[in-house]
Amino acid sequence: MNPCDDYAGIETAAGLAWLPVCSGTDTACELRKGHKNPAVLALQVSLNQCYNQGIPEDGDFGPVTEAALKRVQAQVGTAVDGLYGPYTRDAMLHAGTWGDQRLRYDGPGGM
Repeated sequence: MNPCDDYAGIETAAGLAWLPVCSGTDTACELRKGHKNPAVLALQVSLNQCYNQGIPEDGDFGPVTEAALKRVQAQVGTAVDGLYGPYTRDAMLHAGTWGDQRLRYDGPGGM
């Protein structure tokens, strides 16, 4: 699977969610420790906004982001592997355009 390298506003039933993507709008991508790009920043914003993780929003998928993602994976019932991919994407909530929006996305390759 391709690594996510950017983020985009993707329509959901409840509004626009900001999701990690690759190739413009492809949400079937992955993030893992060691990645450093705008897609990681989008994941970090969602972890903070939707799950109160309190991690730095620096676009660097290091051990702090990995630990936060694992806590969220345990909470939403996906494999606790620290890998953001389609299953985690569909199970977790994502930040919307407005600061209090928490939106679910059900996309290709997920649940």
